[in-house]
Formats: sequence, structure tokens, C-alpha cells
Amino acid sequence: MYAITVSEPGGTDKITWAQVPTPEPGPGEVLVRTQAVGVNRGDVLQRQGHYPPPAGVTEVMGLEGLGVIAELGEGVSGHEVGEQVLALLAGGAYAEYVLAPAYQLAKVPSDVPCAQLGGAPLAGLTAYQSLFEVAHLKEGERVLIHAGAGGVGHLAVQLAAQAGAQVFATASAANHEFVRSLGAQPIDYRTEDFRAVLGQTMDVVLNSTGRQTFLDSLEVLVPGGRIVTLTNPDPLDVARERGFEAQWLTAHPDRTQMQEIARLMSLGLLKVHVEKIFPLAEAAAAQELMASGHTRGKIVLVP
Repeated sequence: MYAITVSEPGGTDKITWAQVPTPEPGPGEVLVRTQAVGVNRGDVLQRQGHYPPPAGVTEVMGLEGLGVIAELGEGVSGHEVGEQVLALLAGGAYAEYVLAPAYQLAKVPSDVPCAQLGGAPLAGLTAYQSLFEVAHLKEGERVLIHAGAGGVGHLAVQLAAQAGAQVFATASAANHEFVRSLGAQPIDYRTEDFRAVLGQTMDVVLNSTGRQTFLDSLEVLVPGGRIVTLTNPDPLDVARERGFEAQWLTAHPDRTQMQEIARLMSLGLLKVHVEKIFPLAEAAAAQELMASGHTRGKIVLVP
């Protein structure tokens, strides 16, 4: 098969489109033929050498994707060859075929475009788990979502609005109509101070933009409010000392939650905005666009 490999940590010039052995599924594993792969910030950081792929998993990048089951490993039940599935992976998605533990796969409906589904697992689970598993967002509460037009942010806005929350989101002026269409009241992070706009009125904050935003966000939380952050290390101890609930989140695979995300997409209640689709062989160009920091929604690779 062909896959994206990285010869050594560095720039996108270290990315190559190379022929590598097709993996074989072991006990409890499934071989999936890739249909669409989401590009994520973690891919860029890994390519730059800031952290290696998990030992013994794969040297191929890629943390999420959509595909069709090509082969079942020994002992796998509940899945069949030809089934379309979503997966959040430890690595390996930038390839024509990928291995995944069977228990991590979620069967998905066939009426959602492949590119949308391919960009859904990591951002979707991050948004879902942040809001409902960690923050326990409830109907009628007020939530601030930073970077509301981004990959995680635009899905979090939709999920929070669907849950009956009153949603506010920071975004550039160019993305205000987009964020508003998703169900949030936009705040221009370049020209407005969200602390002055909101006051101390937020029940929940979802932060993905760094330490200073984390600290500033504490000023808009009601007493006992909750803040979930995706950037590490953020000073959770400062928030906790002030009486807030604070937690850092890294998304984890959850078949039930992925199926719920896919169900909402099938019903038209949740949509992954795909900024641009690249051929898998052009992963370097896709990562350059991701690194620019000015994308709306997701970037997706297709074989």
C-alpha cells in the first residue's frame, strides 16, 4: 500500500508518499480500507518532532478516519467485511489501509458524505467529551467556546446549542456569520475583550487557545463554574484554588459516542464543515494549510 511517512522530524519537506507493507490484522484487530482522513494539529506537532507516535503502534501519522472493513482478525465479532466504520486511532490513518482495534470502531450511516465523516472522530469526540462527559453541560446554561470556527469549536457550538445551552464563541470577524449560523453569539477576539462583553456569567468555558486565554476565562465564570481546556499545560491549580472545576481533556475512543455523533450528522443536526479536501499524497500541502492557523472547520485527506 501507499502511506505518508516522515523521514525525520522537521518541516513538510520531510513528508514522503511511499510504498510500505500493508498491515495484517492480529487477534481483535480489523484492517480498514481508508476513505477519508481528518488532518489535526497533533499531526503537525508529531511531524515537527514534538512528540513521537506511540511505541509499537505505527510510524505513519494520522489519528482519525473513515473507511470500509477489508479484513477481520481472529476473534472479531460484531463487524463484517464491507462495513463502513469510523475510528479514532493511536496513529496510522495517513495510509490506504489502517489497522484498528475492533472495539474502537463505530458503524456509521451511509447517507453522510465521506469527507465529513472522516473529519468527525477526533474533533467530534473532543467536543462531546468536553461538554458532556467532563463539564456536564445542562439545558439553559451559558457556555463560552473559544475558537468557535475551528475544528473542535464549530462542533462544540453545534452540540451545545442542540443541548439547549446559550452559546457564545470567540472568532474573527470573517467567521462571525458562520459561527452565528451554528447557534452561537460571536465575540471578535481581535477587537473585543470577551471578559468585558460577558461579565461573570458563564457556567462553562471550553478553552483551546492557550494559557493566557485560560486565565482570562476564569474572570467570566460564575462561582463554581467549570472550565475544560485542550491546551497543556494550563494552570488548572489556579482555577481550582479559586473554587472552579478545571480539567484538561484528551479525547479517548468511545464507540457509543461516535455512533451518536454519526447519528446526529445523519439527521442533519450536526455538520462537519470541510474547509478543503486534499489527495492523501498531498498531505504536506494539507499540513501547511493547517499550520497557517486560519482554517474553518476541518481539512480532510482522501486516497
